[in-house]
Amino acid sequence: MDFFKRYGAIGPSQQQSPSETIQRLADRVETSTLLEDKRAAVLSLKGLSREYRKETGEAALPALLTVLKENKEDQNLLKTVLETLINLCTRDSPQGGTSNAGAAAGDIAAQFSQAILDDNDDVISVLLELLGDADSYVRYYTVQLLGTLHMHAGENLQKRVLVSPTGVGRLVDLLSDQRDIIRNEGIQLLIAMTESNADIQKIVAFENAFDRLLGIVDEEGGVRGNIVVQDCLQLLHNLLNYNVSNQNFFREASGIQRLPSLLITDPSQTAAGRNGAAGFDADDDLEWTAQHARNMLVVLDVIRMLIQSGNTNTVSNQTAMQQCGIIPPLLQLALAYEAPSSVRSQALYAIGDVIRSHEANQNLFQRILITAAPEEEDVDAKPIPEPAIVIVIRLSVGKRPQGVAENEYYIVRAAAAYLVQAYVGGNLDAQLALAATLTPPGDADTATEPEKHQSAGSLIVSVLLDWRETGSEDMWRVWYASLLLSTILRGFTECKEQALKLSIGDESKGEESLSLLNELVSQARQAAREGVNTRISLAMLTLICVWLVDFPKGVATFLDESANVSFIVEQINGSSGVNALVQGVAAFLFGLVYQFDVEPETPMSREDLYPILSKRVGTDQLLVRVQRLRDAKEFQYAVGLAAGTHSNAYGGIPNEVYFDNVFTDIFKQHYEGFRAAVRLSPNEALANPSYAYLQGGMAGYAGSTASGSAPGTPSLAAAGISRAASPAVPLTTSASAPSANAQPMEPAVSKSELEALQAQLIDQAQQIEKLKHELAEAAASSKQDAESAEDSSETIQILAQERELREKAEAERDAQATQVESLSAELERLQKQNLESALSPENPDAAKLASLESQLSELKLKSEADVSSWNSERAELQKKLANAEKQVVKAAAAARNTNKKKEQQQATALERLQKDVKAKDEEIAKLKSQVAELENQVKEVAAVDELKSKLESMEKEQEDLLVYLADQDQQAKEYRALLRKHGEDIPLSDDDDDEE
Repeated sequence: MDFFKRYGAIGPSQQQSPSETIQRLADRVETSTLLEDKRAAVLSLKGLSREYRKETGEAALPALLTVLKENKEDQNLLKTVLETLINLCTRDSPQGGTSNAGAAAGDIAAQFSQAILDDNDDVISVLLELLGDADSYVRYYTVQLLGTLHMHAGENLQKRVLVSPTGVGRLVDLLSDQRDIIRNEGIQLLIAMTESNADIQKIVAFENAFDRLLGIVDEEGGVRGNIVVQDCLQLLHNLLNYNVSNQNFFREASGIQRLPSLLITDPSQTAAGRNGAAGFDADDDLEWTAQHARNMLVVLDVIRMLIQSGNTNTVSNQTAMQQCGIIPPLLQLALAYEAPSSVRSQALYAIGDVIRSHEANQNLFQRILITAAPEEEDVDAKPIPEPAIVIVIRLSVGKRPQGVAENEYYIVRAAAAYLVQAYVGGNLDAQLALAATLTPPGDADTATEPEKHQSAGSLIVSVLLDWRETGSEDMWRVWYASLLLSTILRGFTECKEQALKLSIGDESKGEESLSLLNELVSQARQAAREGVNTRISLAMLTLICVWLVDFPKGVATFLDESANVSFIVEQINGSSGVNALVQGVAAFLFGLVYQFDVEPETPMSREDLYPILSKRVGTDQLLVRVQRLRDAKEFQYAVGLAAGTHSNAYGGIPNEVYFDNVFTDIFKQHYEGFRAAVRLSPNEALANPSYAYLQGGMAGYAGSTASGSAPGTPSLAAAGISRAASPAVPLTTSASAPSANAQPMEPAVSKSELEALQAQLIDQAQQIEKLKHELAEAAASSKQDAESAEDSSETIQILAQERELREKAEAERDAQATQVESLSAELERLQKQNLESALSPENPDAAKLASLESQLSELKLKSEADVSSWNSERAELQKKLANAEKQVVKAAAAARNTNKKKEQQQATALERLQKDVKAKDEEIAKLKSQVAELENQVKEVAAVDELKSKLESMEKEQEDLLVYLADQDQQAKEYRALLRKHGEDIPLSDDDDDEE
């Protein structure tokens, strides 16, 4: 109240209100000509602005801005004005105020801030000029005021700063101020202004801000420094974030070369790792403070930001980091057990980003050896260097250090798994090398045996097989072991075959020997029965899915154990006690087994699995189970994660993590093909032209790789193709296996020819089935009509149906004749090819013998199938024709007018049949001559007898045709005799003359 008495009292008994006093003081600031009076008035307003902010701002803000612009030389006055403006624009609520009062105070501060920015005379330019003032207080309060204005209207302030020619430069000059308080405030202001403004980012970067910031970091003690180091690193992060030009400039200005020194926490290790080796001393007890950890996390974030996947300059930055030796210090940081888990995990992520999809960096990482210090109880032991990848895998699936919580160490496991995936991704040599280390666990108990005595693959296998012990200690060990093995096997047939060779169990000790694949299924079955954590069951099943996809050999091994299919079906059909996620993965696994069960020597073919799929499980139920898995929030969470990312940077286990990125990628790639494949029966699948797509290019896989083809390349097999042929029209091809010294033979049937023949045979089978159906309908209709025929109209209908029946029989005979032609052409082509192969000087006798034996065997099987099919067809047709003939005899008396036409049709049919028989005789004669030539050329081969039997069978078939023709002739004679008895004038034919 002293202000009111001094400036506002009119009389001894009168006293002004605060508003009146503030207004009088504002008038004095605006109109006073003496600097001392202005200084006193401004000082009074400064005191009132803390308690009466609104009144002071509304009355005195214009006058204060005028003083700021017109009295730049009076530093004391400037300092007081700046302090007053800061009070007016500060968002802080009055002491003891409520939340509503705080919100109101924030609105008032924002209103005054906007008024300053809207000043017509551009107060911002004046403030930027004051940043160069010699007085430290003026500079300090100017920076504070700019920071306060930015809090309320940052975008407007940034526009005003960009308009000023030297505005950004003056802000950057604050970094070189010798007074720490001003420098630190300048850093805070630049952090706020560069957070999202790319233009300011570029100008600040080209004002040599990188060198200045890194210089401050070095002055403050590096990453072990105080919060100023964190602010400098945060500003560095802002300048590089999403700014490609700044990242290029940072690399060209040798900024990346200065990053490794920031990672070294011990000054004695400044040269560590430059020669490709990394090490750490277990005796070092470096204390990690919270500030130290925060500083290091920002550095690691800057490194990862420079090498983000998909950026145009990522490869260049990766190369620069490799050249400056950043991998060894990162490894040293990742393996520093005294470091916080958040720092270690981010270091592992950073190494993964450095080597991801970069062959040179992956090779460098592969060559790094790490020598760990000996244990305290075994000081005399000589340490053995180990590859860095082995150490990283041990971090992911090994034991948790004592005193570290499971949820805290989880992020280290996740980061180590990410690094392994980055090392293997696109690096087939590394993938195959890791697969080669998959060996059975040793005799020693893995719970007590030091993990460092195991190879990478052996450690992964032991963790998976000893899931009861490892899972009780830390369930995530099993989960990440499954992820790493899936990563090793993914998409590489040679790795899958290498793992398939691994057997578990020593038969010499009476143990049952099982392949690793079937042992994993057995472990999954035991885990399901014991009701352990769902993640362990899912880890086993998803690993098996990744292993079997596009791998028929693995499917055949899986089917070796009949209990495997029963277990999967049990999981799918389980109504209670089975997790919905486990049901979905089991259903997807069963579909993959059915889809890729194309190995010729599989224990259970598709024909065996299809009844289980369609009846025991049900196709619809299988698809519903998989659809529910696809829609589950746990699966969608895994799909949304980046590759290998299963945690945040600062600890904690996400409750939603059930699936890894390897399985989700496989699921997405094969989901549509899986849905289509399980809806097709075995014959429909192979007859479907698009089934090659449904199997992911595995249709006709024979389980062997052709010469010169890539690993896993499918080849056509006769056994798989012959299933597509109709039982009535079988087609088989032979492909003899050459001897060890023989040159690879060309296939007897090319792929295009085989597909064309297969399509024709399918069409013929469909036509025959249709013809059978029509004949059956015609026979039934004729029989019914004949029994009820009492007048001439009914008799005519019966005769018409009989005529249709005869025409159908003739058409079927034509189809059989076409079939004979096709078989004859096929035989001729095979004989020609075999003859050329037999006469070739490059092929030894063993190859010719094997080829001829295989072809003759195929021809014999084909002949037997043809004879059986034709005999059944002939018997059925004869039965139908006999019934039709009886109906014709009964109706002949009432249908004399139509018998002449029928006689003509029968005569025409008989002539056509005679011509066909004559043509077949000629074809048989040609075949006999060809067979005779073939016998002369390969008479030393005993298999010729089988070819002769084939020809004899064909002759017998021809004789059957002649017998059938004779029967037809006899029936025609009987018809003519019957018509003559009824008075018809039927001329005698040659056959009748011969009979007489």
